[in-house]
Amino acid sequence: MRLVFLYRYFLPFFLTIGIIVSLSFFSSPYEVNSTVSGISSSSEYTGPFSEPDDAKPSIPAETDVLTIPLKNAGRLFMIEAIIDNQSGNLIFDSGATGLVMNRTYFRKYVKTDIQNSNGITGPVAEVETINLGKVNVSGLTFTNIPASLADLGHIENRRGIKVLGLIGFEYLRDFEIVIDASNNELQLHRIDSRGNRISETVRSFQPDITQPFEVVKNIVFLKGTIGGKMLRFCLDTGAETNVISSHSSKTVLSTISIDRKSNLSGAGQNSVEVLFGIMNDFNFGGHQLKNMEAIITHLDALNEAYGVQIDGMLGYNFLAKGAICINFTKKQFGMKFLKTELK
Repeated sequence: MRLVFLYRYFLPFFLTIGIIVSLSFFSSPYEVNSTVSGISSSSEYTGPFSEPDDAKPSIPAETDVLTIPLKNAGRLFMIEAIIDNQSGNLIFDSGATGLVMNRTYFRKYVKTDIQNSNGITGPVAEVETINLGKVNVSGLTFTNIPASLADLGHIENRRGIKVLGLIGFEYLRDFEIVIDASNNELQLHRIDSRGNRISETVRSFQPDITQPFEVVKNIVFLKGTIGGKMLRFCLDTGAETNVISSHSSKTVLSTISIDRKSNLSGAGQNSVEVLFGIMNDFNFGGHQLKNMEAIITHLDALNEAYGVQIDGMLGYNFLAKGAICINFTKKQFGMKFLKTELK
């Protein structure tokens, strides 16, 4: 029976008045026993989300839009990067609140902080923090930034590609972000203080639908409807399939065609059963999106990590439906569907 891996890491940081209190959940790689390939989720790690003043990202002064190529490793998006003269790839993972480095390549760095951590099934490991000197992500540069360490060797082994770490929206949110999965592009547009594009020569994004979004710890949360029920979804570019909470109502779950089930094993001794199926009644902004795969499982650890109740995650299947535009200043999400989706 073929092994498919589901990777998830959790490390929430709760802010109180003048004090940062951390409660960490760090789950090691999950192994999902499945006979079907291509149904997996990459890595998600929620880490330190405060951005130092000198860590503001920059692009070349003469550039109003920076286009970053996205490489595909299965259903993962990879971005080429150079970190302190080390070349490799970063997984573009919008489910990560900060920057996470692969311990394989950065273990010799001085550790500035160590947090105890737990997985869903119990104690797992310690999460360490380091400081990076210079990061260059295809022309986007920033310096002197903190990053968390995680063991990501399992992703490299499965994908056969050098993975330096993960990067989410934290260092991209000062730009208008366009993710075009069909053309394998990530575009970063300069914007003014009101969120408008600075360049008058670059055509503005023309979405088919728009909606405001919530943002918590640099994570984007969107609204979608299943079975007439309005649900909150985490937008996760690092998830290779969509996820629906097993705590969803019967009305929601009854719309999903289940075609198989499997066991999901964590770092501890316990395992949980997950269901694989097709979402038949997902409505996004008044538009019906069909034939999207989904895993049904509990999301309790994610709820704890993000500090909000979520009903599911939108991953690769969702992104493949068209191009999306995210503007943190306006807190506006737009999506332009592929022509095949408008039929």
